[in-house]
Amino acid sequence: MAGSACSLFTLPNLLKSRIYNHTKLGSTMRKQRSSLSAKTNRKDPGSWGEHRWHSENVQVFPLKRDDFKNVQKIVDEFVLPGHLPASPMLTQQDTIVTIGSCFADDLRKALIQRKYQADIFWVPSGLNNTFALRDFVSWCISGAQTEQAYRYDRDSSGEINEWMPEEEQEYYADHFKKAGAIVFTIGLAEVWEDQEAGTVFWRGVPDRIFDEDKHVFRLSTVDENQRNIDKVIEYIRRVNPHAPIVLTLSPVPLKATFRPISCMTADCVSKSVLRVALDQVMQAGHPDVYYWPSFEIVKWLGCHIPVQAYGYEDGHSRHVSRFLVDGIITSFLSRFFQPTLPAMESEAKAGRPQ
Repeated sequence: MAGSACSLFTLPNLLKSRIYNHTKLGSTMRKQRSSLSAKTNRKDPGSWGEHRWHSENVQVFPLKRDDFKNVQKIVDEFVLPGHLPASPMLTQQDTIVTIGSCFADDLRKALIQRKYQADIFWVPSGLNNTFALRDFVSWCISGAQTEQAYRYDRDSSGEINEWMPEEEQEYYADHFKKAGAIVFTIGLAEVWEDQEAGTVFWRGVPDRIFDEDKHVFRLSTVDENQRNIDKVIEYIRRVNPHAPIVLTLSPVPLKATFRPISCMTADCVSKSVLRVALDQVMQAGHPDVYYWPSFEIVKWLGCHIPVQAYGYEDGHSRHVSRFLVDGIITSFLSRFFQPTLPAMESEAKAGRPQ
C-alpha cells in the first residue's frame, strides 16, 4: 500500500479539478536545493557569492503554491520523511491500543470500521496532558499512582467525578501486554495544579472543590513533558518490549485559556511546548518509537491547500475537516500495516498486462 500510486488524501469533489493538476515536485526540489548555493558575483571579490553554503542532504520547504495542488505528494515528500518505519510491520490481526484525544479516537473508530483489531477497552477521555497519561499508564502497568495527578474526569452522564476504574488493574495491564502497537495523542501543555501538593489535575478543577489559594493555572515546561513521555514509554516497555509506540500531537486548538493572553497565542505556545518535548523524546532514540506528523499535516500543509483545514463540513473552527482526518488515517495505515490479501491481489492485478 505504501508504494501505491493512488491518492490517500481525497479532497472534496468541488475542488478536484483545481487540486489535481499534477506538478513536477522532484524538479521543484532540485531547483530549491540549488538555490541554497549562492551565485558568484565576480565583479565584487568581497561578495558572499564567492562561497557556497553547505547544502548536502538538506530538507526543504516547498516554495511554490502550485506544489500544494497534489496533497498526497506533498505529504509523502515534504512531511513524512524521517518519521516512517523501514517497512510496514503490523498485520490486520494486531491489536492497536489508542489513548488520548483526537487522532487516537479517530484512529480507533477507523480501525474498527475497516475491520482491524482496535482495542476498545474503556479509557478515560481526559487523558490530554502528559501528567494524566503518565498517571494512567503507571496505574495500568503497576497498580501504582504517580502522586502527580488528580483523576477528575467527566463521566458519560456529563457529571465531573473522580475517575474510578471499571475493571481490575490486571485487566488493563493485559491489554498493554498483548497490544501489537500503542498510539498516544497529546493535546495540552496548560494544566491546573494544586500548588500545596504539587499535583496536576487530569483536566480542570471541579468548581465544587476550587480553592483560589492553592489551585493555580500554569504552562507546563518542555522538560516536564519530556520526562512524562519518557516515563510512559518506560512503563509500556516493562510489559511489552517491542510493540511500536506511536506519538502524535493533536492539531485541535485550545478551546479556552486562563492565561492573561489571547487563546490563539496561548494555543501556539502550548502546542510548541509539546512539539519540542516530543522532538526531544524522539532524539533520545528509543527503539520502535515513532512520531506521526498529523499535527504538521493539518497546521502547516492545511493553510496552503485551497479548502479549509478546519470546519469544512460543519463550519466548526476547532473541528479538523474530515477529508484531512481520513487522509491522515489512511496514510498512517498504509505505512504501518502490511497490505491485506485483497489489497495485494488488487495491486497485482493492476500491474498485470491486459
